[in-house]
Amino acid sequence: MEDKVAILWDIENVTPSANSQFLEGLKEYTEHLGKLTVCRVYGDWTKGYLGRLSRQLSENGFELIHIPVARKNSADISLITNAVELIYQYPHITKIVLITGDADFRPLLYTLRRNGKSVHIICNSSNASEELLSLADSFKDYREIIPGEAAEEAADAAEERRVRRTRRKSRESARRASLEERAGESGDVVGLEEAGLSVRTQIDSEETGESGLEEAGEAAEITSGSGPGKSSTLRRKTVKEDLRPPVDLAFRLLAEAVETMEKQKKKPGMGAVKVRLKMLNPSFDEKAFGFKSWNDFVYAARDRGVIDLKEEDQAIYLKTKPKALAEQKTPLTLAFETLLDVLDALTREKGKDTHSLASISTRLADRNVDWTALGYKRLKDFILSAAKRDYIDVIFENGGYWVRRKKESPIKES
Repeated sequence: MEDKVAILWDIENVTPSANSQFLEGLKEYTEHLGKLTVCRVYGDWTKGYLGRLSRQLSENGFELIHIPVARKNSADISLITNAVELIYQYPHITKIVLITGDADFRPLLYTLRRNGKSVHIICNSSNASEELLSLADSFKDYREIIPGEAAEEAADAAEERRVRRTRRKSRESARRASLEERAGESGDVVGLEEAGLSVRTQIDSEETGESGLEEAGEAAEITSGSGPGKSSTLRRKTVKEDLRPPVDLAFRLLAEAVETMEKQKKKPGMGAVKVRLKMLNPSFDEKAFGFKSWNDFVYAARDRGVIDLKEEDQAIYLKTKPKALAEQKTPLTLAFETLLDVLDALTREKGKDTHSLASISTRLADRNVDWTALGYKRLKDFILSAAKRDYIDVIFENGGYWVRRKKESPIKES
């Protein structure tokens, strides 16, 4: 039997642009959950900035619940009351899509879960409560479900392939230079030729997808030299190892998540920090860095000196180490700076301040920005990550993504 789904939306907590195609993305998202049966949106519809969006909601079958701003939490109370009524009036509804990030809804989530409902949250990551999101069966930033234009996604994929080819050539050149240096020291030209062939074979294997390499952890030895004791051993990485993101990048992302919560005067507990980190980069997975669990990852970051841990009220909290954060700019920070430089250059050249993903993708590739090496599967994910940090605005028009630099885009030094 198909699951029945209800949408309950606090419009003043999550307010997408009227031309963002968010409603189309929301429809596609809920179709994967089941059949949509109830759609309610709560807000003060006399507010001017909601006018166009309210018309679109009405045309798409949403029930608009008017909540005058009589008191601060009036919309919250109405939404919670309606949600509890759904449990008894419509027991066939099994899934609730809650569009908000307000911590005041935590008691509601406890009630829904006790009654066998699964809760899926769509929020604005910049103001969402980590404690609320940790109670949900799933959560997403609202920007993530807005559909993109097929042509831009194709350009994205093409540029990703181009970046990977550039990275392979760079690795080959670096390895070749290393081999030449070793051969020069030993005076063995034959050893150099054999080693060069080995490196080319590896690069070709990576290009075609044929491994021909040892399993992870094994090494290939290339011996050169004309006399006893004159030998060199080169460890040949597997494709899997080469493509694994550097763990230091993940540690710095962890530090940024903790720092963000500290600036918002929130307590960075173990679970809450993981939620915040996932909001910064939804594709993050500690297992991709070789850790069996989240706790192992956090303790490894502590041992590396990136963060501190403290125990308080029988709970463990994370704490940033300002000195560690200020040591140097991370590759991610440098990539965001390059993105802003690219936007400035495009604005000067084209005389407009909004730019397509396709044009940005080409410029970033020219500047050797590889978002896959930074832990993002797609350019879109990298762009949305910058938007979540308030460096840029992402506008959704005519089925496509357009990016504009914010007037003040402070880059974090973490």
